[in-house]
Amino acid sequence: GAAAVLAQQPQAELTGSIEADHALQALRPVKPCLQGQRWTWDGVAFEVLHPLAGDAAQARRPNALSCVLRITAAGDSAPVALLVGDIEAPQEQALLARGAPLRADVLLVPHHGSKTSSTAAFLEAVQPRTALVQAGYRNRFGHPAPDVFDRYRERGIQVVESARCGAATWSSAQPGDVGCERDGARHYWQHNIAPRPD
Repeated sequence: GAAAVLAQQPQAELTGSIEADHALQALRPVKPCLQGQRWTWDGVAFEVLHPLAGDAAQARRPNALSCVLRITAAGDSAPVALLVGDIEAPQEQALLARGAPLRADVLLVPHHGSKTSSTAAFLEAVQPRTALVQAGYRNRFGHPAPDVFDRYRERGIQVVESARCGAATWSSAQPGDVGCERDGARHYWQHNIAPRPD
């Protein structure tokens, strides 16, 4: 996936939190994402909220260095998306302690819905309308964890799971709507996954 995208975009700069020995490093140098990095493209504002410059020296796990990116659409009362990678509870708490601007309409669920993330305090700060879970069907980790899934549902947050939805589409023009590729282009070989009980 990423290699094909980079091949089509030779001018693109790569910013991320991948390890120094990762295969993508051979294709293009990766600039580390750091809190405070900002840019605007076509009226859309991007801001990196995590990690801090000194976090790499202290991190015991690569997940702790996941990029947290806040994306604000152009226009009045612009919707916000928060992409948080694989952060876990300690990184969520650090963002809260720093007073990071976490409020967002759409949240990419931290660490695929792992039981080590999506703390109640973090969800209260973000207050997303929609939460997207990227986790494979019957994945070996059991993501999203049932208690994490319940935390979202208890707050009235719409949860969209990639295992049930396939590719999800979201538009800042209609921030409350999420489209599911699986619903729009069903094929005979696709497994019909029952909805989660309420």
